Amino acid sequence: MHKTALIATAQPEVSRALTEWLAINDIDIQIASNGSDAIEHIALDRPDVVLAQLAMEGMSGLRLAHYLKAQKQLADVPVILLCRDEREMDLVKGQWPAFLCGGALHPALISELKRELVN
Repeated sequence: MHKTALIATAQPEVSRALTEWLAINDIDIQIASNGSDAIEHIALDRPDVVLAQLAMEGMSGLRLAHYLKAQKQLADVPVILLCRDEREMDLVKGQWPAFLCGGALHPALISELKRELVN
């Protein structure tokens, strides 16, 4: 079964790093520039995992995560939040899987992606 990841971020360097890793691992990729755009993508093609930047214009990654969990048919879609700094990490600590992502992919994020998509 082929896997799909939705990346919701307004940061091109984050999107580029994730896209490269996902493509190398033969994962289909959807790109959204914010949470509202992500919801439109999800309505057309349900992803296996959502990677969402915590702070985005319009609907944030955190609001997107809460929205998905509130939808019965989407509640089981894993959401991974991408944070720019430790302050953002503290906002979601213990609520959602969250990783620092400022361009280079953190090894812990790669491990989480492997767990969700590759294995």
